[in-house]
Amino acid sequence: MTVPWAAGMTVLTALGAILLAVAGVAHAARPREHRAVLRVHGLLPPGWPAPATAGAEIVVGVAVLAFLLADPAGATLPVAAQTAVYCVFAGYTAVLRTRRPGVPCGCFGVGKVSWAVVARAVVLAAGSAGYAAARAVVPDRWSCVAAAVVLAMAGHLVHAWRGTT
Repeated sequence: MTVPWAAGMTVLTALGAILLAVAGVAHAARPREHRAVLRVHGLLPPGWPAPATAGAEIVVGVAVLAFLLADPAGATLPVAAQTAVYCVFAGYTAVLRTRRPGVPCGCFGVGKVSWAVVARAVVLAAGSAGYAAARAVVPDRWSCVAAAVVLAMAGHLVHAWRGTT
């Protein structure tokens, strides 16, 4: 069975949007922890408004999902914004991994920043960029969103399972 590139990019784009929205909600729900992690990272200015990062994650993630479900052809701008967010995350986490390898990640229960976190951001940026560039429209977008939800839940379950073993 082959998966068309458009469907693959749509799944990656939806997965990236779901992860952004969920991360934003988690950061907004625990603002002190989020602010503390950003402070430990030491890459942002001391007065950086941590709630702004959580808000941006929520807005971009929800906008991408809304467009994917309602008007996939019109999703180019929100998906481009998501691509930019994941490019920034990839760069940010790569700098953390090389300059401060022991710092906490602050993302989905992951302990330290790892190359897997950097790779995830790169893959999601590439998928979103591909969708935006090709204006990928998959006729059965609900199955793509369902696949992204399953992938997101599976990723979360793997981290939860590792914590209990």
